[in-house]
Amino acid sequence: MGAGTSQPSSSHDINGNGRTSGKALGNALRCHGWMVSKCVRQWKAAAAINSEITIPPPGKGQVRVKLYAAAVNPVDAKRAAFGYQVSSSLFTGGLSRGTGVASTMLGPETLFPFPYVMGVEGAGVIESVGWDSSKELQYDFHVGDRVAFLADMSQPFGGTFCQYAVVHADALGKIPAPTDGNDFIDFVEASTMPCSAGAAYVALFDKLRVERGRSIFISGASGGVGSVAVQLAKYVGLCVLASCSTVNVPYVSSLGADFVFDYTTNNVVKECLEHTQSVGVDYVLELADAALAAKHAEALRFGGSICVLPGPMNANDANSGVFFRKQISVSYVCLAGLYGSEVTRKLLRSVVEESLRLYQNGAFRLHVETASIERVRDVMDVVASGHARGKIVLTDFHPTESPGVDAAVGSRRRKQVRDAAKLTAPAGDAAAR
Repeated sequence: MGAGTSQPSSSHDINGNGRTSGKALGNALRCHGWMVSKCVRQWKAAAAINSEITIPPPGKGQVRVKLYAAAVNPVDAKRAAFGYQVSSSLFTGGLSRGTGVASTMLGPETLFPFPYVMGVEGAGVIESVGWDSSKELQYDFHVGDRVAFLADMSQPFGGTFCQYAVVHADALGKIPAPTDGNDFIDFVEASTMPCSAGAAYVALFDKLRVERGRSIFISGASGGVGSVAVQLAKYVGLCVLASCSTVNVPYVSSLGADFVFDYTTNNVVKECLEHTQSVGVDYVLELADAALAAKHAEALRFGGSICVLPGPMNANDANSGVFFRKQISVSYVCLAGLYGSEVTRKLLRSVVEESLRLYQNGAFRLHVETASIERVRDVMDVVASGHARGKIVLTDFHPTESPGVDAAVGSRRRKQVRDAAKLTAPAGDAAAR
């Protein structure tokens, strides 16, 4: 996983304060990964640096994971624009479209260090633990366990675009063992669970508390979260109305949506009302853009609920009369916020493991393309532009290992995508809507 000829390479020692240091730590590992060295106003490929990094040993209650796969998400591009101090809510309205930077807001502040290792979700094997054998029962994790996790963005060395990452044990989810010969979950699949599947799971079952027989409108149905949300909603018996761009209509229909609207040619609110005899849907899951939440809330029935994922609405949209007039309940999902305390951090494990369980039981399937970790810049450009369908996962973290060692990295259910052309969606495709 060395630096390519077209990618600058450097060397960093990162300590817990997020500052570079020339002093190596005891039991530290020297490995390769991708970093962002300083805050940028908005994502650009040059911000990503292929670097040699010193990953510290796991501290108390932590593990060090050997990564085999890392899923790429829009927030990976947004993280590069987080200033040194931003709100603990992480996002501001409009940032979901990459048009602004995270701002300081009233309330508790979280420190986001630079430089930092990129990547927020991944899967691999526990390489070492930060406790002795007497503590193993407390954490229920051992060296060699296969795990998936959501990285803590406030830490400099926990990112997943690296051969190794240090993670809180509370935030890990065990990848379940196969129950028969057909439900084995490989690392590529597992790496997509914490962020996309986890967010869809929390939005539907914790925030919206969906009930069988009800109706839901999902805006942004072809993206990573949206494609899982459509399938989970159908799995529990909802009538699913969804919107996406023209090129993705067949794809979203194949996921099981009952009605799919091309937002480029249709008034999706009008369509929702017509398909519900003007009553309105019971739930709205806003995945395309927080700026569309107030508009799409008009598709809700009186007393309905909306959950917004790209970030909080701005003040004007949040104060829109539709929420008061229709007595609408509003909620948000920010899984990274669960790292805020030891109590909430433990919830991450249940979210990840429940998502893995549902996937293993066939509740949903994934549209996944894979690319070598060396192609971080190419993949990030596609995902940041909103032109990715489903998920793109980085692999080839340890290319020197024999096929027998990391055969679990990718199953035969997917093909390896390596040429740049196949990473780019058709012109006009905006899977983030």
